[in-house]
Amino acid sequence: MKNKLLIIQYSLAGGGAEKVLCDILNRIDYDRFDVTLLLFQKYGVYLSAIPESVRIKVFDPAQMAFGWKLLFNRWTAKLVPSGLWTRLKLYKALGLCGKYDCIVSFMEGWSVAVHSKLRSRARRNVTWVHIDMLANHYSSGFFKNEAAETEAYDRMDEIVFVSEQAREAFFKLFAREYPARVIYNLIEKDDIIRKSSESCPVEKRRKYVLCNVGRLAPQKRQDRLIRVVARLWHDYGLDVEAWIVGEGELEADLRRLAKDLKVDDRVVFCGFQTNPYPLIKNADIFVLTSDAEGLPVVVSEALCLGKPIVATRITGPTELLAEDAGLLTSMDEKEIALKIKALLDDCALRSHYEAMARRRSEIFCPDKSIEQIYAVISGENS
Repeated sequence: MKNKLLIIQYSLAGGGAEKVLCDILNRIDYDRFDVTLLLFQKYGVYLSAIPESVRIKVFDPAQMAFGWKLLFNRWTAKLVPSGLWTRLKLYKALGLCGKYDCIVSFMEGWSVAVHSKLRSRARRNVTWVHIDMLANHYSSGFFKNEAAETEAYDRMDEIVFVSEQAREAFFKLFAREYPARVIYNLIEKDDIIRKSSESCPVEKRRKYVLCNVGRLAPQKRQDRLIRVVARLWHDYGLDVEAWIVGEGELEADLRRLAKDLKVDDRVVFCGFQTNPYPLIKNADIFVLTSDAEGLPVVVSEALCLGKPIVATRITGPTELLAEDAGLLTSMDEKEIALKIKALLDDCALRSHYEAMARRRSEIFCPDKSIEQIYAVISGENS
């Protein structure tokens, strides 16, 4: 008999965690698992990549009274008293029936909040944490208060963290330890290398290219990269441009900043790319300027492509770039610029970090990753 698995996810928008979930769903053995994916919103660039074997259900607030709609509105959930929960109505609205062997909430926030109310429907309950919650505690907005979020995690059988540092930050934030294990993101290394050989959608216009991939959102700090480009050009005379791959609410602000700093002809906004790998491959350096991460998928992908990497010294990159696999920097724009300049000025140094990146990428083994995921779903070695 197949194991029944329910995975809860807000949407399949173009983020790193969503990409990892998509890759996991394309790796799962459907002779062993019957998988239902519960989405709050049925949209996102990865929706079309979900295997047909996955049963997709969408939360439909139209089936609920006004108070229930408030409960699932991400901005007002914390205002709704927990006493409004009526599980029978909740199951009906979610279109769920029967029991599951395991329920997985794949991200923080909404997914965990819903999961905590459905836990009785499964023999085992597991949740994933993808970020440094000390540095970016965005998930608190989905709960009435801190105690409610703590209670939601208390109800889980085990928590999976994508990095050791994410686990340490979580335990510090909640001032307690939980049953937990660390599973690095599933990275399809061979697929990344194969897709990187496709045609690059952007033509190189300058001597050097820096590449950044990520949502155009406050946490990702592409504004920092634009200021670094301005410094490299205006202060050091380096003929450099940046390819910024992604979309998001800050695009207009970032374009304005590039124009104000007189580097709008040196910053290329590439939009969301289903296949960003030719862009990463054809760049000279991959640059991550984020304020907070968990285990950034894009840094893992850049390692697979043997790119020299300059990244801010935050949770995730410090773990991925161990063993001299890349250059870490503070969030100071001058220091970032100087680290990039050192690489651009020294071809031998770039070659060194290309080789070190490829060596470090050997930690990614999708077959091993999926076996670790099977183990946590079943509760082995917990």
